[in-house]
Amino acid sequence: MQLAQTLVDRDRPVAISEARAALAAFDRLGAVPDADEASAFLRDLGVKGRTGPKNLELLSKRELEVVRLIAQGLSNAEIAKRLFISTKTAGHHVSNILSKLGLRSRTETAAFAALNLEREPAPK
Repeated sequence: MQLAQTLVDRDRPVAISEARAALAAFDRLGAVPDADEASAFLRDLGVKGRTGPKNLELLSKRELEVVRLIAQGLSNAEIAKRLFISTKTAGHHVSNILSKLGLRSRTETAAFAALNLEREPAPK
């Protein structure tokens, strides 16, 4: 990222290329704060931060549970209660999900879930 930030005024296309490479590396490593920074840097340059298919394999089992609960319209507090975790932890899960999948909102997450997750039968 430092190279991209250094080059932005001298060679914008190379800076964008370097920032994209950094973003891809951070995503592979699961370095969420660094990936968020790289994505924000690209957005500031008017370039889409994250592109390509969203990969469910990036999510942990718990994050998949949270995605399903977001799709049901639950708030962080409701998710926390359902999963027996703190509201703050639920919020961290939501932030990680948004970052890993390149989504911007809970609404996008719910839409993503509707398109990509198998329907589970309703509890009896």
